[in-house]
Amino acid sequence: MIERMIQTLIPREFFVTSGVGMDSEQAAAFDFALFDAGIGECNLVGVSSILPVNAVERERSKVILTPGEITFCVMSRADGKSGEVIGAGIGYGRMVGENGSGIICEHHGHHSETYLIAKIREKLYKMAEIRAKEIVVNDLKAKSVEVEEGQFGSVVVALVFVF
Repeated sequence: MIERMIQTLIPREFFVTSGVGMDSEQAAAFDFALFDAGIGECNLVGVSSILPVNAVERERSKVILTPGEITFCVMSRADGKSGEVIGAGIGYGRMVGENGSGIICEHHGHHSETYLIAKIREKLYKMAEIRAKEIVVNDLKAKSVEVEEGQFGSVVVALVFVF
């Protein structure tokens, strides 16, 4: 029985999504960002940076999530106030010779999408170097916005696991 439970905790699919939210209150801006990303009805659980062997990427629109579902994800989040640039991003790659396993990393802050993409790529190669592995970078996604006047803003980019 325990062996079956462990097997069910290995995600078979994942998707990458992003969202932006703005509101007069920071907490609401974050909630709007989660809804914009299509994960606002989930109970999100943050996990670290390993992409499971053979996990296949899906389009967000093809995945059905049940409201209240416990949903594991690697999330990048940036919050800010009016006039600030905020950005978040996620990248992942597969390690060469590892049967399809991979690594995921995120970066966030007051940065442009161009900066975020470059930093995430750099971090992925560093993570592979720490593991003494080569990596093939598969995808990098970043979102950056300037927070509207009189508002708080939130940007999220998440790699969400599907079981």
